[in-house]
Amino acid sequence: MEFNIKRIGYAIRKDITLLKTTGFTALAVASGILFIGLFLMTRGDDYLSADEFMGLFGLCFVVLGVFFSFAILRESHNVKSSHLYFALPIAPLERLTAVWLTTTLIHTLVFTVMALLVGQLAIVAGGVIFGSGFHWVSLFSEGYVKLIKGYFIIQPVFLCGAMAFSKNGIGKTLLTLVLVFIGMLFYGLLLFSILNHGVGVYPGDLIADQAFDKASKDFSGVGTWFFTLIFGPLMLWAAYFKLVEKEV
Repeated sequence: MEFNIKRIGYAIRKDITLLKTTGFTALAVASGILFIGLFLMTRGDDYLSADEFMGLFGLCFVVLGVFFSFAILRESHNVKSSHLYFALPIAPLERLTAVWLTTTLIHTLVFTVMALLVGQLAIVAGGVIFGSGFHWVSLFSEGYVKLIKGYFIIQPVFLCGAMAFSKNGIGKTLLTLVLVFIGMLFYGLLLFSILNHGVGVYPGDLIADQAFDKASKDFSGVGTWFFTLIFGPLMLWAAYFKLVEKEV
């Protein structure tokens, strides 16, 4: 089956239609949390800064994105509907592409528009009730770009977890991430100790401090690329093969 963009569009429309009620409910809850939080932030403050807005925006955005990543694949684990889900005339790569586009690009666009409207409404309400100054909500900043980039990198991990775990997927995925983080932390400490066994790495040791700072700067870029590959393309690749396994 050749890769077909039209089938991806049909799959996206199907997923959005099936998740319409759940999606509206989740967005309504997130809108309520955003409005209350931002409204209270305007009390005694004439200006709602981008950092204040991004703090609450980022929390709701990521949590909702993780929720959608698991909800959109719930049908594949259902005993009654899984055979119909995999019987659709669509290739695994097209199906995964549709799911990824829905839970990243579409989720980002919809949530951003919703948050802008809710934030502006909260500012207006704060101006009426608390007498705070009217201004346009600040969202598009360096913090927003970093948040979206971080979400795009980490989201495939939850997509893979949603495909691999049929029950308690969010909890199992988070537990796996914690165990991997602890393992890599101990590995890093062990490697650092081996490479610096002859150097007194203590506060006040200027040579050791300078060496550690330089090593951190030199390898920070390598680490960023490493984690980007691990949490991005590699997890999508794993999710693809898990999807193929389930179809077979």
